[in-house]
Amino acid sequence: MFGTNKLVLILPLFLMVFLFVGGAIYVNQAEEISNENLSEEVEWEKSFSENESGSTLEASWNWGIMPDDGMQGTDYIGVTLLDANGDPISGEEIKTYELTLHQNDEADIIEEGQVVENGILFSFPNEMQENQTIGDSGSLHVSHNGDNLPEQAVISYLHTWEDHGGLDSQDARFFNRDFVGKNQNDESFFWVMETFEDLNQMEAD
Repeated sequence: MFGTNKLVLILPLFLMVFLFVGGAIYVNQAEEISNENLSEEVEWEKSFSENESGSTLEASWNWGIMPDDGMQGTDYIGVTLLDANGDPISGEEIKTYELTLHQNDEADIIEEGQVVENGILFSFPNEMQENQTIGDSGSLHVSHNGDNLPEQAVISYLHTWEDHGGLDSQDARFFNRDFVGKNQNDESFFWVMETFEDLNQMEAD
């Protein structure tokens, strides 16, 4: 009789321990992600609006989780503004552009972009420095001033997780992506994602 009662007490305790340990293992496995699959976790906040002289794009990104295979390489973000026909507006019509990398305990890092034929191209480090992550979160500002008002903005994000000699091609949408020191058909160390935002036009008086 005593043995039966003891068993009744032990079984629920054993079951609770089993569920706790199993749940902890599941959560740890669920939170693990590699750089190759990181694109599924990147979160964006965007605003694209008309102003008196043209349009302004504000956007920010955050990985939300750190890849278990570390941070290494250089990342690139391209901004392309599309007109009513879906054609890219010349990068020469983009007047101001700036990208900011956010850090927890240190001052933000400002990166200047480069004007290319179909927009603006930013490059920035993707690394860990003295327990500070660089490249996993940031924001960008792009302001257009011209007669050809865009209808849509495209943000193209190219993420790498290996050291390389830099991006040799100058394409803000990364349709052409040639890396110094890498074979042209080697796509084992990067991915490209795009996010679109329609222009929020001012209401007429």
